[in-house]
Amino acid sequence: MERWLSWWLALPTEKPKLSAGLAGILLGSAFPPVSLPGGVWLAFPLLWGLARHSRPYRLLYAALLLWNIIGCYWLTLTALSAPNWTEALLSFVAGAAAILANPLLMLLPFGIWRLLLRWVCYRKRQTHLALQPWDAFLFIPIWGAFEYFHFRWELSWSWLSLGLAWSEWQYWRNLASLLGTTGLSAWTLVGAAFLYNRRYGLFGAWVFVFPLLSLGLFPSERRVSSRVVYAIQPNIDPYAKFSDFPPQEQVKRLLSLLPEQPPAGAIIVLPETAIPTGVSLDNWVEEPFLKPFWGYVRKHRVNLLIGIVGYRYFPPGVSLPPSVHPLPQGGGYEAYNAALLLRPDTVQVHIKSRLVPFVERAPYLEVLSFLKRWHIDLGGGFGHFGKPAYQRPLTLYPDELPVAVGICYESIFIHDLRSRLPEEPSILAILTNDGWWKRSSGYWQHLAYGQFTASALGVPAVRSANTGVSALISASGERLSQLDYERIGLVQGTLFPQKPATVYHRWGEIGWVGLNTFAFLLWWMLRCPYRRSSLPFVA
Repeated sequence: MERWLSWWLALPTEKPKLSAGLAGILLGSAFPPVSLPGGVWLAFPLLWGLARHSRPYRLLYAALLLWNIIGCYWLTLTALSAPNWTEALLSFVAGAAAILANPLLMLLPFGIWRLLLRWVCYRKRQTHLALQPWDAFLFIPIWGAFEYFHFRWELSWSWLSLGLAWSEWQYWRNLASLLGTTGLSAWTLVGAAFLYNRRYGLFGAWVFVFPLLSLGLFPSERRVSSRVVYAIQPNIDPYAKFSDFPPQEQVKRLLSLLPEQPPAGAIIVLPETAIPTGVSLDNWVEEPFLKPFWGYVRKHRVNLLIGIVGYRYFPPGVSLPPSVHPLPQGGGYEAYNAALLLRPDTVQVHIKSRLVPFVERAPYLEVLSFLKRWHIDLGGGFGHFGKPAYQRPLTLYPDELPVAVGICYESIFIHDLRSRLPEEPSILAILTNDGWWKRSSGYWQHLAYGQFTASALGVPAVRSANTGVSALISASGERLSQLDYERIGLVQGTLFPQKPATVYHRWGEIGWVGLNTFAFLLWWMLRCPYRRSSLPFVA
């Protein structure tokens, strides 16, 4: 083991280009559908070794770019179904730009890390930057801060957050209930740092014993009553959905898939943008495409959650939000990627808050109004979508059971969903349209991340995909039943609403704060010579 690890750690010095390639492949293979997250422990020592070079950024960028290509190549596949060459080229360039730009952002932690260590060397009157193995522990809180803020700004592309690599490994995925996504990323990097410092015993205990802390802590409380749940999968091509496939035919297909005799109070979930035309959120009662669904709900006394493209009208003379489309006669309308919960007695609205940059909304449109003309039209929208200032859970008939809704991209933002789940038995509903990327890693990653989210929050989930994988997911993140890709039909089952009693739901990022503080203090003690001799694991 020692001999092999010595050879591995020497690779960045002896063969830096090979090291960059290996690091990128290992990181890309860590995520679904390959799902070999242990490769992260081997990849980051290579990256830290490359950072020792006097000019490391070209090599580091090459490694990070390869990681992004392997993990997110599917972003360019929207070009395959574009209606014309112009749209195909635009879609491909947009996907490629995201793949090229994200590694540049990932370089920031490495640059800040080297800058801080250069300052430390200057204080010690060292003339050159000399990175030591224990300096890897300082990198951990810097990367942790990067992931934290990358999840929260409007240019977020946190699809490759290190914690999500564990989404298909239940033993380690359980740590999400303790640490959340960014905390699990910090835990992963601490393990890599132990390996980089050749502390094999600590590495083994950290990797295999530490996850036991997530077992049995704050077990979810099960309600006495269960809930029958259906997830509809119509399997309609996303591009044809908004151009070639008549809306009337789509509604007919959806209605034909509804269960014939659902029990009262059942939950029926239809996918994102199931209704392909604009639906007024001010006068939904008069919407012709909603009337048959409304009749079905009232007849069977059930709950029907359906994805729509909604809009609201703003009359002349009122203050218009930046995403409003003005009308010639004054005023305007604002479009939303939304979902309607049809109950026998009322209707509730959920509006998607995490919007895909430039595809659904230009970032910081309130300030950067000139970006309003920058919009990538993939179909199904009216331009830049509006977003709500606050989200709350929807409640089901007849017992007001809370449901946290995540539409497509926003379903991986567990800190947002956490705020929508009250301290009472609840479920999670994910509505998505994964067919944009054909048979690629994209739809499978999104499915796995949905399992991760359910596990982190400790509530069961129902997932309805237009084209993808529709599934019922337990509170521990296991798929109970599913309908595979490019299949038409429905998934039926029983879910037990559970109280979200995980550590993460109760205290949020406390695990992320604790692990990053631990890594920083460990680095500080190792950097101080008068303290290093007192540490039992330092030779």
